[in-house]
Amino acid sequence: MDNGLVTIPGRYIKPPSHRAVKHLIIPGVEIPVIDMAALESDREKFVQTLCKASSEWGIFQVLIFLLREFICSQLRKIIFKIFYFLFKEKMKYYTEEVFVPVRYCMSMTPSQETHMEWHDHFQHYFSNREKEHPWPKKPACYKLMSALSEGLGLDSNRLVKSFGDSEMILRSNYYLPCPNPDLALGMNGHTDSGGLTILFEDQVGGLQARKGDLWYDLKPIKNAFIVNIADQLEILSNGKYKSIEHRVLVQPDQTRLSIVAFCNPSRDAVIGPLPELIDEQNPPLYKSTLYQEHITNVYTKYLDGKHSQKLQIK
Repeated sequence: MDNGLVTIPGRYIKPPSHRAVKHLIIPGVEIPVIDMAALESDREKFVQTLCKASSEWGIFQVLIFLLREFICSQLRKIIFKIFYFLFKEKMKYYTEEVFVPVRYCMSMTPSQETHMEWHDHFQHYFSNREKEHPWPKKPACYKLMSALSEGLGLDSNRLVKSFGDSEMILRSNYYLPCPNPDLALGMNGHTDSGGLTILFEDQVGGLQARKGDLWYDLKPIKNAFIVNIADQLEILSNGKYKSIEHRVLVQPDQTRLSIVAFCNPSRDAVIGPLPELIDEQNPPLYKSTLYQEHITNVYTKYLDGKHSQKLQIK
């Protein structure tokens, strides 16, 4: 792009079936907005609002009063500096391995992809089992997890306990301007493989979520986080909470930046519908699977579609 590219390389051209079709896109949709302050002031109402958003949409925006414009702008500047490293410096971290402390990659797993995605990313992997990356006892996402547990009529710690030694992947995505945005995608339509995803994005836009056959162009709220349900929470809740399929469009003249925290189960956790939610009227809808197998299948194959559907009991 710095050298004046006017046509994208063939490997980035998506087949017609995967391109964004304008008449199937609903513009400027405001997804549910949840104020974290209500967690302390009216917990019952907060839980009801959160669970409704997780059941009907599977994605929502979270307002945090203490999140200041200065903090957000500094965060963006720091991440931009990473992507402006010299190419030789970035390639020291280049790998398609997911579970390494630091990973730089173009697209997701280029060697496995016929049609690459128009983005680069830096990724950090954190595990409870690694002494060099000690994980706090109560990360912020646990507050949401406890409320989601209560929304299922369960003990507030039930979902967290199901995750075992929780793991986290922190990823920064960098979407360059694209000379042929109608032929490419920043990220293919997919559901996240883990438990809960927390996203901070700039105001460029481009994130879309799918409901039925339509894609909804999500309108970002300044300095808010976007949170979405991922596959393992859909499975644990036996389908009450919905993992949302989402994708990213690219722009012809704007750079987009997003920072994502994936709050995931331990790789040795076996995830299936919680026994407390199963009875004669509510049979299990999903198979129980080792999380390591699920996430490996997602990353070693083309990132595409709603992955939890592949674990449904026919």
